[in-house]
Amino acid sequence: MVVYTHQKQIKLIIFDLDGVLVDARELHYEALNEALSVINPKYMVGRKEHLSFYDGLSTTKKLNMLTDKKSLPRELHDRVWKLKQEKTLKLIDRFTPDYRISNILKKLSDKGYIIACATNSIRQTAKLQLIRRQFFEHIDFLFS
Repeated sequence: MVVYTHQKQIKLIIFDLDGVLVDARELHYEALNEALSVINPKYMVGRKEHLSFYDGLSTTKKLNMLTDKKSLPRELHDRVWKLKQEKTLKLIDRFTPDYRISNILKKLSDKGYIIACATNSIRQTAKLQLIRRQFFEHIDFLFS
């Protein structure tokens, strides 16, 4: 979270999406493995391995590492990437509202704060996560 002030009065609060507003660690782990299992289960990543090496990285970086570590053919990167995005959207559809954080965002917005969300995630998936958790209506800006 980043807070900008002007004459000691907060005007804007920027929240990171992943790990702050939404815990998406499991989402990315599951979506990647579901995509890899379609190609070949031998490329799947164990939980400990994911947390140790892949967690927080972009899908492209993960695929490059999988090529280096598990010999995932580079010509499959695009297919795995697309499958992972499809799986991610399906998993996000299962999200339920988080009323605690939604109420906090609403209170901040009602008090006149400008609320922004920043993420390295793809805009479509970031927006859908915010909608499913019922945060999007309180977000003034989404930077992805």
